Amino acid sequence: MSKVMTMKEAIERFVHDGDFLFIGGYICRTPFAAIHEIIRQGKKDLTITRSNAADDFDMLIGAGLVKRFIATFLSLGVYGLGRCFRRSLEKGIPHKIELEEYTNLSLPMMLMAGALGMPFIPVKDMVGSDLLNVKSFMGEDKYKVIVNPFDGTPTLVVPALKPDVAIIHVQQADEHGNAQVWGIEGDCKWGANAAEKVIVTCERIVSREIIGKDPSRTIVPDFRVVAVVEEPFGAHPGYTPGFYDVDFMFGSLYQQASNTEEGFRAFLEEWVYGVEDRTAYIQHYIEKFGYAQFRGLWADFDYSYPVSYAY
Repeated sequence: MSKVMTMKEAIERFVHDGDFLFIGGYICRTPFAAIHEIIRQGKKDLTITRSNAADDFDMLIGAGLVKRFIATFLSLGVYGLGRCFRRSLEKGIPHKIELEEYTNLSLPMMLMAGALGMPFIPVKDMVGSDLLNVKSFMGEDKYKVIVNPFDGTPTLVVPALKPDVAIIHVQQADEHGNAQVWGIEGDCKWGANAAEKVIVTCERIVSREIIGKDPSRTIVPDFRVVAVVEEPFGAHPGYTPGFYDVDFMFGSLYQQASNTEEGFRAFLEEWVYGVEDRTAYIQHYIEKFGYAQFRGLWADFDYSYPVSYAY
């Protein structure tokens, strides 16, 4: 059965107030179209997680939708810490989020444990750091020190994460939800497979036959997926390998706007509330900055070296 639907329908049906969300986008393929729709629909009291969080998480926090954040860090790349993130923690604007911090290795491993059905997983990179001294809403369950049953040494373990919903953007998927990526994966595979439900947004929908010709690219099988949304340029202003590059101009625009509360609100009014969907968003972008700017983001087409799956 086809799971193809609009972004509005997918978010309306499968993302609810109070949900724990994994949002893909470790450096690339950030599901911005889905982020914008969550903001339009005003979902609230969300718990969110991902390693390498960026302007998408900053936007959710600034819009007042986030209650808790299981984090490694949140930056705007070369522009430093997310402005809305910082205002929330330092000034309680629009409200103070609850923050639990891990390392950029431990958090993906917690998601891996969730995906593999393990209750916890041992880690080493937090040992000796101040992350062990600062606990928030997870309290004593942030980590435990247990005895290694093999040699008796103390071992730090962290709990598995099991999000209610994962939202990921991929290069291609079939109508049933078999989702394929190339380029940097980060924690996307583990976060998606750890979740109870997965919403897949993609640059293009392809046939099951095409998916089957290169199965190693499939990071999420269809039985985990509840919705498939075909959303070209769904990761803009981020990039999707093979389709389009990072829009540094737009990233700078967001940074400048989010420097102030007023600027951030104006940004949301123009680029989120002021457009009903991604098609209208792209049309507004072209009208404002010109088609040449938009066309300049497109990737030059090229094939990778072919691989034979013959046996």
